[in-house]
Amino acid sequence: MAATVVLVVFLALLFGGLALALGYGYLSIEREREGASEHASRPAVRAAKSVAAVPDLLAPSHAVPSPVAFVFDEAFVSRLEHHVRMEQALVAQFVHHPSINNLYRRSGAPLHVH
Repeated sequence: MAATVVLVVFLALLFGGLALALGYGYLSIEREREGASEHASRPAVRAAKSVAAVPDLLAPSHAVPSPVAFVFDEAFVSRLEHHVRMEQALVAQFVHHPSINNLYRRSGAPLHVH
């Protein structure tokens, strides 16, 4: 019984110490952020922060969208579509007839990433 009490007290102290350490770390990071924001309190920075605070949904779009860095290969897209259709068929089969046999893939070709 005494060992249980000692263990509970030890774990409570350990948990409390960890909670205090996490709280102190959080407060120190917040103090650093406040100090950094005081240095960046120039009007231009304030304007940039206010623009950044407006959601994209409400802000007018002035920026030109960047071009896509890659081009989709039509064969790749068709393989992806085929794979999604096969997965949908397997899921539909499992939904209509739930069993452990319908849950797992039975196709001969395993999926792999190139």
